[in-house]
Amino acid sequence: MKRIAAILLLGMLLFNWGGYRLVSGYLETRADNRLEANLDQDRYNESDLVSIKVAANLPYYATYTHSSNFERVNGEVTIKGVAYKYVKRRLYNDSLELLCIPNIEKAGVQNAKDQFFRLANDLANDTSSKKSGHTNLAKFSVPDFTDDHGFVWQYRTVTLQTNWNPEIFAAVKSAFLDRLDKPPQA
Repeated sequence: MKRIAAILLLGMLLFNWGGYRLVSGYLETRADNRLEANLDQDRYNESDLVSIKVAANLPYYATYTHSSNFERVNGEVTIKGVAYKYVKRRLYNDSLELLCIPNIEKAGVQNAKDQFFRLANDLANDTSSKKSGHTNLAKFSVPDFTDDHGFVWQYRTVTLQTNWNPEIFAAVKSAFLDRLDKPPQA
């Protein structure tokens, strides 16, 4: 009986240390995959789409200036804690228009994860029982350092091509070879 209790307590400790991150990560990935499948099959309400307009100062956008057609695109952006999935995009006049849909299921999983973290680590905001004057100014967690915070462009505008002058390298190489000394004799 003691062994079973010890195993259960150890399991709860391991889940508290990092198991909930694995479970919440799995649930977030499943929510993303579900929404992506619905978007690929056009099973969404057009009135739920949010439009984001970004100025596009690109040298090649002149060919797309009057493209009234949207194209399907994959991606995600987080604005004020809400994750939005890209649905469609187009280059129109001088701007990039993105139509996005909020990922409600993923937001629910993230809220549940945050609530579990507060409860598991006793971070309740009960000011009547605690009279502490200091507050935490920074909260560090593993996802702060592992998430992809960049916006990835899918099209490359310029092909990088470098022409190295071999004469420069030969001069540098010969300058270092002239200065080499022979090792001392033992």
